[in-house]
Parts: sequence; C-alpha cells; structure tokens
Amino acid sequence: MNKEKLNKPNELISIITDKSISLTQRKAYNIFLKYAQNLLKFEDYKDNVFKIECSLLHKNANINNKNLDYVYKEELENLMTTVVEIVDKDNPKNWKAFTLLSYIEKKDNYYYYELNQFIIHSLIEQNFFTPLNLIIINSLSSQYSIILYELAIRYQKYKIPKMTVEEIRNITHTQKEYKRFYDLKKYVLDAACKEISEKTDIILSYTTEKKGRRISHIDFSIQSKNGQLYLDEKNTDDMFSVEDQNKIRKVVKKIPFDITLKLFEKNKDENFDYLLFCLEKTEERSIQNPVAYFEKMLKEAKMEFETYMELKKIEEELQKKRDALERIRQEEEKNKKNEAEKKIEEILKSENDEYQKIKNEIIFALKRGFLENKLYFNKSEEDIPKDIVEKYILQSLHHEYLNNI
Repeated sequence: MNKEKLNKPNELISIITDKSISLTQRKAYNIFLKYAQNLLKFEDYKDNVFKIECSLLHKNANINNKNLDYVYKEELENLMTTVVEIVDKDNPKNWKAFTLLSYIEKKDNYYYYELNQFIIHSLIEQNFFTPLNLIIINSLSSQYSIILYELAIRYQKYKIPKMTVEEIRNITHTQKEYKRFYDLKKYVLDAACKEISEKTDIILSYTTEKKGRRISHIDFSIQSKNGQLYLDEKNTDDMFSVEDQNKIRKVVKKIPFDITLKLFEKNKDENFDYLLFCLEKTEERSIQNPVAYFEKMLKEAKMEFETYMELKKIEEELQKKRDALERIRQEEEKNKKNEAEKKIEEILKSENDEYQKIKNEIIFALKRGFLENKLYFNKSEEDIPKDIVEKYILQSLHHEYLNNI
C-alpha cells in the first residue's frame, strides 16, 4: 500500500455541491478519506468514526495558516454542511444526497471525524475509483487546479468527456463568478492548466467549441510528461506480489510508487532483482530526472549488477556460516542450561553437603537480619518458615549454575 495514494471513489471526483469547497477543505478531505480507507481496507476497521493527529493533517494537507483555530473551526466544520447531490444518469428522477462529513471534533491533539455509510462503502468496495497521488495534489495552490487534476486522472486512460461551459461552472462552483467567458478562461481554465502542467505528472490543455457566436464546450487533452507513464491500477498491482511491492516501497523515494510499478511492468522481461538494483542506484545518484536515469541504468548497469550479485552471493554464504555458528552456540547454551537444571534438581532432592552449606548460610543471614527486612532477626531456626529458606536456596542455586551460562 502506498501511503501517499488515495483510491478516491469516482462519485467524489468533480462533485457538485450546494456551496463552494475551498482549497484547504479539498486537501483536508482527501487526507480524511485516505486515513479512513487505510483503516477500512487493510486493518478491518468496523467503526464509522476515525481520528488523525492534528499535526499530520496540517502537514499532509499543507495547512500553514497562522491561525489554525480558524482552519478547523471554520473550514473543517463547513464540511459538515456541504451537501453533495448525485443524480442517476439512467433515471434522473432517482437521486441521493449526503454531507461530506457527518461529525468533526478536535480533542487534544486529534481530529475525530465521521463518514456516512455511502462513503465508507465506496472506500471499501473500490469498484470505480481514481488513484490519486496526494503529494502531487497537495502541491497545487488553487482549488480549480485540484478539481481539474482529479478529473484528468480519472479519465487519463481514456479521454475527459467533452463538457459544456455550464458543466465546467458547476464542478468549479463558478456559476456566479467570472460571468464573462474571458474571465473564466483566464482565472480558472488557463490558470489551472498552467499550474497542473508545471507541478504534476501530466500536461493538461484544452480547446473550445462554439455554438453560434458563443463558446459552448470545453474539450480537454491529457499528455504524459518527461517519460513518466500512467498506472493501469487494476492490472499493474496484480503483476507483483505483496512481498515484491514491499521491496519496491523500501527503496523508492524520488519516483512516485505508482509510476515505479509501471516502469517495472514496462521492463517485465528483465530480472526483478536487476530492476530493483537499478532503482536503488537511481535513488542514490539521480537528482533531476529519476525516470530517465532509471531507464539509462537499465541499459548500462549489467556488469555492475553482476559484480553486485557475486558479492551478494559471497555475503549470503558468509551469513549462512555465521547463522550455523550461532545455532551451534545456542544449542550448546541450551545443553548447559539443561545440565544445570538437572544439577539443581539433584541438589534439592538429595540435600547433600552443598545443599546443607547453602541452607546454613541462608538461615544465618535471616537470623542476622540480612534478608526479609529483618523479619527473622534473632529468631530461632524453628521460627523461620521452611518455604522462605527453600526460596533463597533455589535463588542461590540458580545464581550459581544458571546465571553464568
């Protein structure tokens, strides 16, 4: 599981709400969904109330307001009154509505929030979802950029459906703003496409179509950037075992995990260990374009990999010998312990000279007040309980025969 990936239900992509959702709210809500999804999917969580550390939310959602009280009192509380309506496309008479959050509370250093059953079901089932890289999303500084980026990622393997200007206004909640199309184009479409193309893994552009003299439709285009490849979510994950994915996760930092999986899929004819080796070298050496460097390593690092594997084999053989010696040591220790326990048992049963010597020393110590908090100081041997004496005899024998093994 990639910790920075949210498989966001498509019903929550480009949602139409009764009020505008701010940049802070969008980022925070995505983090809420991600933490809930991790619990529901991977930890069999059954409740509908979740919690997240305040500092984690602020950091991961890039909430840097000087007045954080305003953020959680105003921004987060407003998510409880934001209503989403979904109309059945096949039968517009059927619809459903829900609020983004049912409950929010800040207590000590945690936010507690509640999601309704529709959202929880969608997070668990993931029948139709969009894999979102939250690091990329949180780098965006405009709510319009987030809206259009999420829309683009949803349709990246196909094509964003041609949209009317009215539909664009609905999903960006600009029905009452930027009345002139020139302003909508400049402050929403152009600004968002520019930021997305500069900061994310795609290049987003669009063309317009007219109906008569008026602009009626927007037609978006998505392109890959810098050789980065899109993830076919349902197929690529299945290609690699959980163990192999965990090996990749331990190494990858500079290249997003999803893109790394796609690179491994593209080069699936190569030995997996070789791919992992090239990834490690990319992480160690590359600064500017890790994807290009990874592909360069695939072509040039064969001899280096062979040397590495030979050294690794030697190290594995040495480790086997070290493990064998450790097993011998543990076995010898076990045998010594068994022998010591048998010796102790024999002494206790026989009450031999060694036993009598230890007993006399303990009785002396008890009568002098060195043990048991002077409880038996100046008492006769008959006044000292037998179980107290036997307890100290056993401790003495353990110290003598077991503690020094």
